[in-house]
Amino acid sequence: MGKEFRIYNVLRPLGWLYGAFTTLRNYLFDHVGRLSSTFPVPVISVGNITVGGTGKTPHTEYLVSLLKQKARVAVLSRGYGRCTSGYIQAQATSDSRTIGDEPLQIHNRFPDIDVAVCENRAKGINTLLSTCSPGVIILDDAFQHRKVTPSLNILLVNYNRNILSDAMLPAGLMRESAKGRRRAHIIIVTKCPDNLSQQEMDSMATSLRIDKSQQVFFTAQQYGTPYPFGKPESPSDLPQGPVLAVTGIASPQSMQDELSRMGHQVTLMTYPDHHRYNNQDINSITGKLNSLGPDAFIVTTAKDAARLADLDMDAGLCGKIHVLPVGVRLLRDRELFDRTVTEHVKSFGK
Repeated sequence: MGKEFRIYNVLRPLGWLYGAFTTLRNYLFDHVGRLSSTFPVPVISVGNITVGGTGKTPHTEYLVSLLKQKARVAVLSRGYGRCTSGYIQAQATSDSRTIGDEPLQIHNRFPDIDVAVCENRAKGINTLLSTCSPGVIILDDAFQHRKVTPSLNILLVNYNRNILSDAMLPAGLMRESAKGRRRAHIIIVTKCPDNLSQQEMDSMATSLRIDKSQQVFFTAQQYGTPYPFGKPESPSDLPQGPVLAVTGIASPQSMQDELSRMGHQVTLMTYPDHHRYNNQDINSITGKLNSLGPDAFIVTTAKDAARLADLDMDAGLCGKIHVLPVGVRLLRDRELFDRTVTEHVKSFGK
């Protein structure tokens, strides 16, 4: 009997207890009135029912790009990993300690939209409405936040993690029962292979056992042009030489694969998701970089770059860091997805 199997059997009863709690909580929200708030503007929620790794931020950024020319867009997040509390709106002086790495990433990419954080989503929405008058609010990572009823609920499901066969925390990765998928208006299967066939998509859509009112879409990761650290306005090709890929994200393998596909010799240096880098980390990273030779350089993600920017790093080291941005690409029915979202915002309240 393997060690992992034994650990799973030990944790499974805890998963049953956690599942019973989340099921009761969802039942109360579904059947008891006045527990959840609605709002006079379209509220689009992007989230998942597993722990991390579904690509919430790239999908949020896709929605911002889609909608920002059609309405005043605001993004609200709880600001996971920040060192503050309460409602805070992103400013030019914000860093990951004040608003969190993912909201800062969104703010850096879209400085012309309103980005705010608040652990109380209803309070955050009301503050945005009173101070910014947005035409649409996108909630990042809010599928489990039942105190707000979104007008459009988008659930992300990782292609590599079958939610119908996974177990509840802590035995598995599920935040709640897979039955929760029924709250979604749209389900997006994320991180799909680029060559996923139409037949495979149809088969997976069927396996999710969705309701006829729900729509299913499929996306793959799409990497953008790299840019020097702190200079997203200056995209450029990566230099020649060995790459030290530094990541503190849930799924670092795809970035390593992309860099290898680009022809680079890659050494991967990983940290936990949302890891807050410190000077000791920088010393370790610098030592590893130097061991790879004088032509070596660092490649990291936009989310990691948001946290690295909190540190007072040597200018020479900063000059060797490049950021590889990641987005998403719909594998089919892009026009249908875009039209569904934009018409929802356009027709809201009519």
